[in-house]
Amino acid sequence: MKEHFLYDLHTHTSFSDGRNDMPTMLHAAESYGIRGMVFSDHTFSDEEAETLLRNYRQQPLPSSRVKLLHGTETTVADRSGKPAVSGRLLRKFDLVLMDSNGILFRQLEKLKEKKAIAAAYCETLINACSVPEVTIMAHPFNCGLAPLHLELELFTDEMVREVADAFVRSSKVFEVMNQMYYWHTETSFEHFHSEYSRIIRIMKEAGVSFSLGSDTHSCCGIGNFPWSRRVVEEQNLSDRLFLPAAFATTAHRES
Repeated sequence: MKEHFLYDLHTHTSFSDGRNDMPTMLHAAESYGIRGMVFSDHTFSDEEAETLLRNYRQQPLPSSRVKLLHGTETTVADRSGKPAVSGRLLRKFDLVLMDSNGILFRQLEKLKEKKAIAAAYCETLINACSVPEVTIMAHPFNCGLAPLHLELELFTDEMVREVADAFVRSSKVFEVMNQMYYWHTETSFEHFHSEYSRIIRIMKEAGVSFSLGSDTHSCCGIGNFPWSRRVVEEQNLSDRLFLPAAFATTAHRES
């Protein structure tokens, strides 16, 4: 399990809303002992995806022992679960993550009633699982702040099981993102942790795989997983942790 914490599958650079450029991120990752890192800059349209792919191609990088993948974090465009970027372009990235906030949240808040919003959110996650280009669902259930203000207890065990079944059917990976509490600071940390752990247990029981991502937007946070590690250890997720094939080969060779 320990080697999984040496791979960060969710980072952002100055090519989207990150603070540091790719070479700086790479230097930092190597100094931290990171073995592999995914650049997963945001793309909200085909135009942005084309620009990011071009930037990735044109960016010179220093020699490094860190294995790199050039990915993207796109977003759900609406309740149908379709991504904001076309499959034609998503297939050009090494790894695709998809979040379910931003554009979707602005649509869901129009429903007004929290239980209806929670049900629609789960329905959207289920629909999003049908997108073949997506491997990792980025920070699911990160809907505790404005505009939705959804407490995790609104997502009943039955609702979570339905989402979990969709993840398993489509082989989607559930990200345990280290900064999840950022999205739920309207409740106490321990209450959040308890409710999030309930969701993780249901996902695990269904057979879902999990990934680790810092979602860092600066070089300082690469591979920063203290809370993710706690979740993995408490819920015994070590045999359910996902690595991309390129990283899994490296991990096996160096273990």
